[in-house]
Amino acid sequence: METWFAKSLIATAAIVPAFLAIPFFKDRYGVDPLVYLVWYFMATAISIALYWASSGRASTLVPPAGALTAILLIGIFFGAFANGSLFQAMGLAPNPGLPPVIYATASLVVFGLSAALATSFPLFFKPVETDPSRLVGMVLVIGGLYLLAGGRLPGFLRGA
Repeated sequence: METWFAKSLIATAAIVPAFLAIPFFKDRYGVDPLVYLVWYFMATAISIALYWASSGRASTLVPPAGALTAILLIGIFFGAFANGSLFQAMGLAPNPGLPPVIYATASLVVFGLSAALATSFPLFFKPVETDPSRLVGMVLVIGGLYLLAGGRLPGFLRGA
């Protein structure tokens, strides 16, 4: 099994309790999903920084100034909006599994854009695999997760 795939499976299993906790803390303790988000990401950042430092890589924890500025700007403008919206949606949805499935459709956009950017700007983006069977697999997985999370097929597909 490839390392990226194994780590993806681990990440998937590990995020489940964090996602289930959002509506739990909202309903049980009145904790707004954005408050949960702040503390959750603060704990995540601290834990990863401590792990990085304990493994002897503390000196590489801060990237070059230009990269750091870009990362912070991406976090401020895109990360906060995306994650804030996701965590709020999970607190409001009839099933907290629905918003992450919709959020996961971003992988289809990233898949396509990665190929386009690698072709258009090879100096900045490394080549990527764009096997059509992987794209079909992603669509099927996302569709299946949507159905498992309680989504419904359109009437014409239900075969009434």
